[in-house]
Amino acid sequence: MTRAAGPAHPDGTHQLSLNEMPAVPLAHLEDILRESLHGANRYPDPFSRHLTAAIADLFSVPDHEVVVGPGSAAILQHVIQWAAPRRGDEVIYARPAFDAYRLVVNSAGATPVEVPLKEHRHDLSGMLDSITPRTRALVLCNPHNPTGTALDTAAMLAFLREVPEHVVIVLDEAYHEFATGQDTLNGPEVYHDIPTMVVLRSFSKAYGLAGLRIGYALAARDVAHALRNRLLPFSVSTIAEAAARAALARRPEVLRQVDRVIAERGRLAEGLRHRGWDVAPSAANFCWLPLGSRSAAFAAAAARQGILVRAVGEEGVRITVGEPQATDALLRFAAQYAAESAGLASA
Repeated sequence: MTRAAGPAHPDGTHQLSLNEMPAVPLAHLEDILRESLHGANRYPDPFSRHLTAAIADLFSVPDHEVVVGPGSAAILQHVIQWAAPRRGDEVIYARPAFDAYRLVVNSAGATPVEVPLKEHRHDLSGMLDSITPRTRALVLCNPHNPTGTALDTAAMLAFLREVPEHVVIVLDEAYHEFATGQDTLNGPEVYHDIPTMVVLRSFSKAYGLAGLRIGYALAARDVAHALRNRLLPFSVSTIAEAAARAALARRPEVLRQVDRVIAERGRLAEGLRHRGWDVAPSAANFCWLPLGSRSAAFAAAAARQGILVRAVGEEGVRITVGEPQATDALLRFAAQYAAESAGLASA
Protein backbone atom coordinates (compact mmCIF):
# COMPACT_ATOMS: atom_id res chain seq x y z
CA MET A 1 0.00 0.00 0.00
CA THR A 2 1.12 3.56 -0.63
CA ARG A 3 1.78 5.32 2.65
CA ALA A 4 0.01 8.58 3.34
CA ALA A 5 0.42 11.01 6.19
CA GLY A 6 -2.17 11.86 8.80
CA PRO A 7 -5.33 10.16 10.04
CA ALA A 8 -7.70 8.42 7.67
CA HIS A 9 -10.84 10.34 8.69
CA PRO A 10 -11.58 14.07 8.94
CA ASP A 11 -12.38 13.83 12.66
CA GLY A 12 -8.86 12.56 13.34
CA THR A 13 -9.77 8.92 14.06
CA HIS A 14 -8.64 5.69 12.45
CA GLN A 15 -11.83 3.68 11.84
CA LEU A 16 -10.76 0.04 12.30
CA SER A 17 -13.96 -1.39 13.75
CA LEU A 18 -16.26 -1.96 10.76
CA ASN A 19 -14.26 -4.17 8.34
CA GLU A 20 -14.46 -1.61 5.57
CA MET A 21 -11.95 -1.44 2.73
CA PRO A 22 -9.42 1.36 3.27
CA ALA A 23 -10.22 2.75 -0.18
CA VAL A 24 -12.70 2.27 -3.01
CA PRO A 25 -10.99 -0.32 -5.25
CA LEU A 26 -12.37 1.14 -8.50
CA ALA A 27 -10.87 4.26 -9.99
CA HIS A 28 -13.40 6.84 -11.21
CA LEU A 29 -16.34 5.09 -9.51
CA GLU A 30 -17.94 8.51 -9.12
CA ASP A 31 -18.39 8.73 -12.89
CA ILE A 32 -20.21 5.39 -12.95
CA LEU A 33 -22.50 6.46 -10.11
CA ARG A 34 -23.18 9.83 -11.75
CA GLU A 35 -24.19 8.12 -14.99
CA SER A 36 -26.60 5.82 -13.14
CA LEU A 37 -28.38 8.85 -11.67
CA HIS A 38 -29.76 9.77 -15.09
CA GLY A 39 -32.53 7.23 -14.51
CA ALA A 40 -33.19 8.18 -10.89
CA ASN A 41 -36.83 8.94 -11.72
CA ARG A 42 -37.35 5.31 -12.74
CA TYR A 43 -37.67 2.27 -10.52
CA PRO A 44 -34.73 -0.13 -10.65
CA ASP A 45 -34.95 -3.54 -12.29
CA PRO A 46 -36.74 -5.63 -9.61
CA PHE A 47 -34.70 -8.70 -10.59
CA SER A 48 -31.31 -7.00 -11.16
CA ARG A 49 -31.11 -9.05 -14.34
CA HIS A 50 -27.90 -7.59 -15.77
CA LEU A 51 -26.05 -8.03 -12.48
CA THR A 52 -27.53 -11.50 -12.02
CA ALA A 53 -26.21 -12.47 -15.45
CA ALA A 54 -22.76 -11.09 -14.64
CA ILE A 55 -22.59 -13.07 -11.38
CA ALA A 56 -23.81 -16.23 -13.12
CA ASP A 57 -21.14 -15.76 -15.78
CA LEU A 58 -18.41 -15.28 -13.15
CA PHE A 59 -19.19 -18.65 -11.56
CA SER A 60 -20.44 -20.44 -14.70
CA VAL A 61 -23.83 -21.18 -13.15
CA PRO A 62 -27.39 -20.61 -14.44
CA ASP A 63 -28.99 -17.23 -13.84
CA HIS A 64 -31.84 -18.86 -11.92
CA GLU A 65 -29.39 -19.96 -9.19
CA VAL A 66 -28.40 -16.37 -8.38
CA VAL A 67 -30.32 -14.12 -5.97
CA VAL A 68 -29.33 -10.45 -5.70
CA GLY A 69 -30.41 -8.45 -2.66
CA PRO A 70 -29.68 -5.34 -0.56
CA GLY A 71 -26.71 -6.88 1.24
CA SER A 72 -25.97 -10.50 2.10
CA ALA A 73 -27.33 -10.00 5.64
CA ALA A 74 -30.72 -9.05 4.18
CA ILE A 75 -30.72 -12.24 2.10
CA LEU A 76 -29.74 -14.20 5.22
CA GLN A 77 -32.83 -12.82 6.95
CA HIS A 78 -35.01 -14.26 4.21
CA VAL A 79 -33.16 -17.58 4.34
CA ILE A 80 -33.85 -17.94 8.07
CA GLN A 81 -37.48 -16.85 7.75
CA TRP A 82 -37.96 -19.43 5.00
CA ALA A 83 -36.02 -22.25 6.67
CA ALA A 84 -37.26 -21.73 10.25
CA PRO A 85 -40.84 -20.44 9.99
CA ARG A 86 -42.19 -21.89 13.25
CA ARG A 87 -41.52 -20.71 16.78
CA GLY A 88 -39.15 -23.15 18.41
CA ASP A 89 -37.29 -23.96 15.20
CA GLU A 90 -33.56 -23.91 15.91
CA VAL A 91 -30.72 -22.22 14.05
CA ILE A 92 -27.12 -23.14 14.86
CA TYR A 93 -24.14 -20.82 14.49
CA ALA A 94 -20.86 -20.13 16.28
CA ARG A 95 -20.20 -17.90 19.28
CA PRO A 96 -18.89 -15.25 18.90
CA ALA A 97 -20.37 -14.47 15.50
CA PHE A 98 -21.51 -11.68 13.23
CA ASP A 99 -24.12 -9.71 15.20
CA ALA A 100 -26.71 -10.07 12.43
CA TYR A 101 -27.05 -13.82 13.03
CA ARG A 102 -28.73 -13.44 16.40
CA LEU A 103 -30.81 -10.54 15.11
CA VAL A 104 -32.22 -12.40 12.11
CA VAL A 105 -32.85 -15.59 14.09
CA ASN A 106 -34.71 -13.68 16.79
CA SER A 107 -36.70 -11.67 14.24
CA ALA A 108 -37.84 -14.93 12.63
CA GLY A 109 -39.07 -16.18 16.00
CA ALA A 110 -36.59 -19.06 15.88
CA THR A 111 -34.29 -20.22 18.67
CA PRO A 112 -30.56 -19.43 18.37
CA VAL A 113 -28.19 -22.27 19.28
CA GLU A 114 -24.74 -20.80 19.74
CA VAL A 115 -21.78 -23.20 19.72
CA PRO A 116 -18.59 -21.73 21.23
CA LEU A 117 -15.54 -21.58 19.02
CA LYS A 118 -12.68 -23.99 19.65
CA GLU A 119 -9.22 -22.43 19.32
CA HIS A 120 -10.77 -19.47 17.50
CA ARG A 121 -12.41 -21.74 14.89
CA HIS A 122 -15.80 -23.31 14.32
CA ASP A 123 -16.22 -26.38 16.53
CA LEU A 124 -17.59 -28.60 13.77
CA SER A 125 -18.09 -31.66 15.97
CA GLY A 126 -19.84 -29.48 18.54
CA MET A 127 -22.13 -28.13 15.84
CA LEU A 128 -23.01 -31.64 14.69
CA ASP A 129 -23.75 -32.64 18.28
CA SER A 130 -26.08 -29.63 18.59
CA ILE A 131 -28.33 -30.72 15.71
CA THR A 132 -31.76 -31.93 16.84
CA PRO A 133 -35.02 -32.73 15.03
CA ARG A 134 -35.92 -29.05 15.60
CA THR A 135 -32.81 -27.75 13.82
CA ARG A 136 -33.78 -26.01 10.61
CA ALA A 137 -30.65 -24.08 9.63
CA LEU A 138 -26.94 -23.98 10.34
CA VAL A 139 -24.80 -20.94 9.55
CA LEU A 140 -21.09 -21.21 8.82
CA CYS A 141 -19.10 -18.00 8.38
CA ASN A 142 -15.91 -18.87 6.51
CA PRO A 143 -13.58 -17.01 6.88
CA HIS A 144 -15.08 -16.44 10.28
CA ASN A 145 -16.20 -13.07 11.60
CA PRO A 146 -14.91 -11.90 14.09
CA THR A 147 -11.81 -14.13 14.36
CA GLY A 148 -10.78 -14.29 10.69
CA THR A 149 -9.95 -17.99 10.85
CA ALA A 150 -10.74 -20.27 7.90
CA LEU A 151 -11.62 -23.96 7.88
CA ASP A 152 -9.65 -26.22 5.57
CA THR A 153 -11.41 -27.83 2.62
CA ALA A 154 -11.20 -31.44 3.82
CA ALA A 155 -12.65 -30.63 7.24
CA MET A 156 -15.48 -28.62 5.69
CA LEU A 157 -16.42 -31.31 3.17
CA ALA A 158 -16.39 -34.02 5.85
CA PHE A 159 -18.60 -31.85 8.04
CA LEU A 160 -21.07 -31.03 5.27
CA ARG A 161 -21.52 -34.73 4.50
CA GLU A 162 -22.63 -35.27 8.12
CA VAL A 163 -25.29 -32.55 8.26
CA PRO A 164 -28.80 -34.09 7.97
CA GLU A 165 -30.81 -33.28 4.86
CA HIS A 166 -33.54 -31.45 6.81
CA VAL A 167 -31.04 -28.70 7.80
CA VAL A 168 -30.47 -25.71 5.49
CA ILE A 169 -26.75 -24.91 5.39
CA VAL A 170 -25.86 -21.23 5.02
CA LEU A 171 -22.25 -20.67 4.00
CA ASP A 172 -21.48 -17.00 4.61
CA GLU A 173 -18.44 -16.16 2.48
CA ALA A 174 -18.44 -12.37 2.84
CA TYR A 175 -14.64 -12.42 3.29
CA HIS A 176 -13.75 -15.16 0.81
CA GLU A 177 -11.65 -12.95 -1.47
CA PHE A 178 -9.20 -12.30 1.37
CA ALA A 179 -8.44 -16.03 1.75
CA THR A 180 -6.24 -16.07 -1.35
CA GLY A 181 -3.61 -18.79 -1.16
CA GLN A 182 -5.22 -20.55 1.80
CA ASP A 183 -6.74 -24.03 1.80
CA THR A 184 -10.39 -23.30 2.36
CA LEU A 185 -13.67 -24.23 0.71
CA ASN A 186 -15.03 -22.26 -2.23
CA GLY A 187 -18.81 -22.37 -1.84
CA PRO A 188 -19.72 -21.85 -5.53
CA GLU A 189 -17.85 -25.07 -6.36
CA VAL A 190 -19.81 -27.28 -3.96
CA TYR A 191 -23.35 -25.98 -3.50
CA HIS A 192 -24.62 -27.98 -6.49
CA ASP A 193 -23.86 -31.16 -4.54
CA ILE A 194 -25.80 -29.98 -1.46
CA PRO A 195 -29.42 -29.13 -2.41
CA THR A 196 -30.07 -27.29 0.87
CA MET A 197 -26.96 -25.07 0.78
CA VAL A 198 -27.11 -21.31 0.33
CA VAL A 199 -23.83 -19.49 -0.36
CA LEU A 200 -23.76 -15.81 0.59
CA ARG A 201 -21.36 -13.30 -0.94
CA SER A 202 -21.03 -9.55 -0.47
CA PHE A 203 -20.02 -6.46 -2.42
CA SER A 204 -19.40 -4.62 0.87
CA LYS A 205 -15.99 -6.09 1.69
CA ALA A 206 -13.48 -6.85 -1.08
CA TYR A 207 -15.42 -4.77 -3.62
CA GLY A 208 -15.52 -1.74 -1.32
CA LEU A 209 -19.23 -0.94 -1.81
CA ALA A 210 -20.35 -1.11 1.83
CA GLY A 211 -22.25 2.18 1.58
CA LEU A 212 -24.39 0.93 -1.30
CA ARG A 213 -25.74 -2.25 0.39
CA ILE A 214 -25.69 -5.03 -2.17
CA GLY A 215 -24.93 -8.74 -2.01
CA TYR A 216 -26.03 -12.02 -3.50
CA ALA A 217 -26.68 -15.69 -2.88
CA LEU A 218 -26.06 -18.84 -4.88
CA ALA A 219 -28.41 -21.77 -4.36
CA ALA A 220 -30.20 -24.59 -6.13
CA ARG A 221 -33.01 -23.44 -8.42
CA ASP A 222 -35.93 -24.18 -6.05
CA VAL A 223 -34.20 -22.60 -3.06
CA ALA A 224 -33.18 -19.55 -5.07
CA HIS A 225 -36.74 -19.19 -6.35
CA ALA A 226 -38.13 -19.29 -2.81
CA LEU A 227 -35.69 -16.60 -1.67
CA ARG A 228 -36.24 -14.38 -4.70
CA ASN A 229 -39.98 -14.40 -4.06
CA ARG A 230 -39.42 -13.14 -0.52
CA LEU A 231 -37.36 -10.09 -1.44
CA LEU A 232 -39.20 -6.78 -1.54
CA PRO A 233 -39.57 -5.40 -5.08
CA PHE A 234 -36.97 -2.81 -6.11
CA SER A 235 -34.87 -3.49 -3.00
CA VAL A 236 -31.58 -3.07 -4.90
CA SER A 237 -31.07 0.47 -6.13
CA THR A 238 -30.05 1.35 -9.67
CA ILE A 239 -26.91 3.00 -8.27
CA ALA A 240 -25.89 -0.08 -6.28
CA GLU A 241 -26.40 -2.38 -9.25
CA ALA A 242 -24.39 -0.11 -11.54
CA ALA A 243 -21.49 -0.06 -9.08
CA ALA A 244 -21.59 -3.84 -8.58
CA ARG A 245 -21.63 -4.48 -12.32
CA ALA A 246 -18.64 -2.19 -12.76
CA ALA A 247 -16.82 -3.96 -9.94
CA LEU A 248 -17.33 -7.35 -11.58
CA ALA A 249 -16.31 -6.03 -14.98
CA ARG A 250 -13.09 -4.67 -13.45
CA ARG A 251 -12.47 -7.53 -11.04
CA PRO A 252 -8.68 -7.62 -11.59
CA GLU A 253 -8.55 -4.03 -10.32
CA VAL A 254 -10.54 -5.06 -7.24
CA LEU A 255 -8.29 -8.05 -6.57
CA ARG A 256 -5.15 -5.90 -6.77
CA GLN A 257 -6.56 -3.83 -3.92
CA VAL A 258 -7.38 -7.05 -2.06
CA ASP A 259 -3.76 -8.14 -2.46
CA ARG A 260 -2.62 -4.88 -0.91
CA VAL A 261 -4.96 -5.42 2.04
CA ILE A 262 -3.64 -8.98 2.48
CA ALA A 263 -0.07 -7.65 2.53
CA GLU A 264 -1.01 -4.98 5.07
CA ARG A 265 -2.79 -7.65 7.14
CA GLY A 266 0.49 -9.53 7.30
CA ARG A 267 2.33 -6.42 8.42
CA LEU A 268 -0.26 -5.72 11.11
CA ALA A 269 -0.30 -9.27 12.43
CA GLU A 270 3.51 -9.60 12.43
CA GLY A 271 3.90 -6.21 14.09
CA LEU A 272 1.48 -7.16 16.84
CA ARG A 273 3.17 -10.51 17.42
CA HIS A 274 6.56 -8.80 17.53
CA ARG A 275 5.21 -6.60 20.32
CA GLY A 276 4.11 -9.63 22.31
CA TRP A 277 0.45 -9.91 21.34
CA ASP A 278 -1.28 -13.20 20.53
CA VAL A 279 -2.91 -12.88 17.09
CA ALA A 280 -5.18 -15.52 15.55
CA PRO A 281 -4.34 -16.56 11.95
CA SER A 282 -6.53 -14.48 9.64
CA ALA A 283 -7.95 -15.12 6.18
CA ALA A 284 -10.10 -11.97 6.27
CA ASN A 285 -9.48 -8.22 6.19
CA PHE A 286 -9.00 -7.96 9.94
CA CYS A 287 -6.99 -9.41 12.80
CA TRP A 288 -8.24 -10.92 16.06
CA LEU A 289 -6.68 -10.48 19.47
CA PRO A 290 -8.12 -13.09 21.91
CA LEU A 291 -7.97 -10.79 24.93
CA GLY A 292 -10.91 -12.23 26.88
CA SER A 293 -11.90 -10.03 29.83
CA ARG A 294 -9.30 -7.40 28.79
CA SER A 295 -11.06 -6.67 25.49
CA ALA A 296 -13.18 -3.70 26.55
CA ALA A 297 -10.26 -1.99 28.31
CA PHE A 298 -8.03 -2.38 25.24
CA ALA A 299 -10.70 -0.96 22.91
CA ALA A 300 -11.42 1.95 25.25
CA ALA A 301 -7.74 2.81 25.53
CA ALA A 302 -7.34 2.65 21.75
CA ALA A 303 -10.34 4.95 21.30
CA ARG A 304 -8.71 7.53 23.57
CA GLN A 305 -5.82 7.52 21.09
CA GLY A 306 -8.19 8.03 18.15
CA ILE A 307 -8.14 4.38 17.04
CA LEU A 308 -11.52 2.66 16.86
CA VAL A 309 -11.42 -1.14 17.16
CA ARG A 310 -14.18 -3.61 17.99
CA ALA A 311 -14.34 -5.34 21.37
CA VAL A 312 -16.53 -8.47 21.14
CA GLY A 313 -17.86 -9.12 24.62
CA GLU A 314 -15.29 -10.83 26.79
CA GLU A 315 -13.97 -12.77 23.81
CA GLY A 316 -11.49 -10.55 22.01
CA VAL A 317 -10.81 -7.51 19.89
CA ARG A 318 -11.22 -7.31 16.12
CA ILE A 319 -8.99 -4.87 14.25
CA THR A 320 -9.78 -4.04 10.62
CA VAL A 321 -6.88 -3.70 8.22
CA GLY A 322 -6.83 -0.03 7.27
CA GLU A 323 -4.47 2.41 5.60
CA PRO A 324 -0.74 1.97 6.33
CA GLN A 325 -0.77 5.00 8.60
CA ALA A 326 -3.58 3.39 10.60
CA THR A 327 -1.46 0.26 10.99
CA ASP A 328 1.44 2.43 12.18
CA ALA A 329 -0.79 4.16 14.74
CA LEU A 330 -2.23 0.88 15.99
CA LEU A 331 1.21 -0.70 16.38
CA ARG A 332 2.50 2.32 18.31
CA PHE A 333 -0.52 2.15 20.58
CA ALA A 334 -0.19 -1.63 21.07
CA ALA A 335 3.46 -1.28 22.09
CA GLN A 336 2.66 1.54 24.51
CA TYR A 337 -0.34 -0.30 25.96
CA ALA A 338 1.69 -3.49 26.46
CA ALA A 339 4.44 -1.57 28.24
CA GLU A 340 1.99 0.26 30.50
CA SER A 341 0.15 -2.98 31.32
CA ALA A 342 3.44 -4.69 32.16
CA GLY A 343 4.36 -1.77 34.42
CA LEU A 344 1.07 -1.94 36.27
CA ALA A 345 1.40 -5.71 36.69
CA SER A 346 4.87 -5.37 38.23
CA ALA A 347 3.95 -2.45 40.52
